[in-house]
Amino acid sequence: MGKDDKGMTRRTELFLRTAIMGIATLMLTAVVQLNADRQSALTGLETYLAVMFPEATRFTENTGSPPHIQAFRVTNDSEELLGFAFLTLDIEPLERGYDGPIEMLVGLDVNGKLTGVEIIKHREPYGYFSIDLPEFTEQFLNKSILDRFRVGEDVDGITTATITVSSATRAIRKSARRIASAFLAETNGDAH
Repeated sequence: MGKDDKGMTRRTELFLRTAIMGIATLMLTAVVQLNADRQSALTGLETYLAVMFPEATRFTENTGSPPHIQAFRVTNDSEELLGFAFLTLDIEPLERGYDGPIEMLVGLDVNGKLTGVEIIKHREPYGYFSIDLPEFTEQFLNKSILDRFRVGEDVDGITTATITVSSATRAIRKSARRIASAFLAETNGDAH
């Protein structure tokens, strides 16, 4: 091997080391950002979670299949599961309002009753009646997963927002029942 070959090998080695370090740095940055985004998302929901589960002293991250957050009341020597919170868009992503997806946070206690619904994000045309109004979300409080969830029957419809109201109601019903099916049967054996 000549002197030029050794120089080329060293340059190649230096280039490869630099490239590997750069890639490793980018990957580490991505992981840190992902964890920060997850924590930020949970932090943004904490106010809603505290309203849905006022007795809870601890919430888990939004994980699992289907994705959910568990609410616990922790005492000195025990931990009691109070219920689950979940984002409807994580569970029923195909349910869409008039102008796109509707992201809602829903709380469900261990007895299969809704503890609250919060509209996190949705878009409607200007001047369109909004499901953001408390009258829409409050009607789901204490509703059982066994209820029909039918607009015009046990859910009040908003005449100018029929598509959005129907879609939001279906998303709440379907996602709550999926969470109940996956987790409540394990908890109390009679959630279906």
